[in-house]
Amino acid sequence: MPQDTKRINGPEITRSYRIHCKANAPKAFADRLQDALGKDGKRKDGRQLHESRKYYAKIGVVSTAKGSAYVELGNTKVIVSVFDPREIPKQNKFCELGELFCDFKFSPFASPVRKTPQTDARERSMATALTSALNPSVCRHLFPNLQIDVFANVLENDGSALAVAITAAGLALGDACVPMFDIVTAATAGILGDRIIVDPTAEEESLCMDGHTEENHGLVMLAKLPTLDQVPEIWQSGYVDVDLLWNTCKQLNTSCGDLVPVVQHLLVSKVKSRLQELEIESDEEEEREQDKEEGAAIASTQGSGEDR
Repeated sequence: MPQDTKRINGPEITRSYRIHCKANAPKAFADRLQDALGKDGKRKDGRQLHESRKYYAKIGVVSTAKGSAYVELGNTKVIVSVFDPREIPKQNKFCELGELFCDFKFSPFASPVRKTPQTDARERSMATALTSALNPSVCRHLFPNLQIDVFANVLENDGSALAVAITAAGLALGDACVPMFDIVTAATAGILGDRIIVDPTAEEESLCMDGHTEENHGLVMLAKLPTLDQVPEIWQSGYVDVDLLWNTCKQLNTSCGDLVPVVQHLLVSKVKSRLQELEIESDEEEEREQDKEEGAAIASTQGSGEDR
């Protein structure tokens, strides 16, 4: 593979020289856990274990895309773009159902760990989960032999990136006027022992994945179609027993339901603004037609006066 001369070819992961100082030595797992959760069970930002961060969302942010959405969850920032349907590439036979092509990327500056330009296994896994979560919600039978492209880009990763991308993708599809059976919402929870940490930050996700001393540890993401009351995708990593996984899914189901009013408000506001634009355009067109009729009437009056 040729060397990229425009990029600094350093190691993928670097460590500051300060960690070799005694005052900045790497902390043990127990100390990291104490710093993240504390003695009273509250997290660094003051949330309880079952509480989620506040969402900020906006649609129609990419002018070149058919539909787009930008979503913030705390310091996690994701932007999703949806483009017009096109023919499925390298397709030799007719496909009755349309397809969704989903691409999931972390920006090089999304996290302290240096990201290579090539797609890694984690991004491919999240792209597959994104596709599985969106497929049941889209009316794919309405665009046979066509493909809709969905591109998700994580601008900053502070935990729950996949869940935010799924929610943003559902908003972007709605903004693109793609026919859908239902909207899509998603939420993430971290498992550490008997603790269920809803909407974990990047630090808490690291603890959940490194907590091999605990019997249960890992991450669980659940996507939901709220109106149909269906779960299209559950993405899980680590080790979680069945009973704890069931309790986690029930909490995530509640968290997904809390997102529904936010998503509905954005889409309804989009429809109302579009209707207002159409009304303004129709009023302007009526005014132009009236001006033309008045001009034609004046011209005919002047012509009849000259004949006399």
